[in-house]
Amino acid sequence: MPSRRNPQVTVLMPVYNAAGYVADAARSILAEPVDDLELLVVDDGSTDESVAELTSLQDERIRVVSQPNSGLVAALNTGLGEARGTYLARMDADDLSVPGRIAAQVRWLEDRPGAVACGTDYEMFGAVTGRVRLPRTDRGCRERLLLGSCHCGASVVLRRTVVETARLRFDPDFPHAEDYEFFTRLAAYGELGNVPMVGYRYRMHDDQVSSRHVDVQRSVHLRVAARYAARIGMPPLSDDVVRKIMWPETDGVARATLVTAGAAAQALRRRPGIQTARFTGRRVVEAALSAAKS
Repeated sequence: MPSRRNPQVTVLMPVYNAAGYVADAARSILAEPVDDLELLVVDDGSTDESVAELTSLQDERIRVVSQPNSGLVAALNTGLGEARGTYLARMDADDLSVPGRIAAQVRWLEDRPGAVACGTDYEMFGAVTGRVRLPRTDRGCRERLLLGSCHCGASVVLRRTVVETARLRFDPDFPHAEDYEFFTRLAAYGELGNVPMVGYRYRMHDDQVSSRHVDVQRSVHLRVAARYAARIGMPPLSDDVVRKIMWPETDGVARATLVTAGAAAQALRRRPGIQTARFTGRRVVEAALSAAKS
């Protein structure tokens, strides 16, 4: 039986009107082969049947904390304050966790006392499909942070003592890119990495937050990238270069390929490294494929 006071792992799942998805998300976590686990649900003022669907699972490992609707960042920070586990895992209410991923991440962290965060590769399903490979090493993660997040935010497991000692919280000044910004600060406290497995299934649909707030998300993303570069003493890439790599044009295959490849070449000249080459190369291919489909 899990310890109700200090479980080994707290899985933090913010929920707002996720009926129809949330029970499956919870089941995927509860199937995890970790004996001492709690699923901490922060209900951000849902007005649908989300909490009822969770209650119907009748699993004592689920703990629901409710608050008035205050937004995702506030819900995440409530969860950080409520978490009790040695390790803090993340989960989103409309996605699926692959059983075994948290156990693998905990083993990775236990083997590396100086590590602070471990993620996994992820698989998109729904409106868009495909696997996304994330950098394995600390060095690769730090290279990636210059362009974007080195983790799928909802697939990470964190060492909670570091989060608490450093008093780290998600920053409301960076909405819809709060995970990316959080990892740029967390990187100062220890090793980052990703285990080589598809540990998370990311549902793609038109109603998700990233779809509804894409313009704000991109603007905030650019601010985070520039701020992180300045923090580590590197001149930032221009917004134009980052924009062309992260959100390629789809106006014709030839143009999409040429524009994205040009931006990738500029990034590689400024940020030479295997991870930069791998990531920007993949973005060029994806730009061409996306343009071909449009």
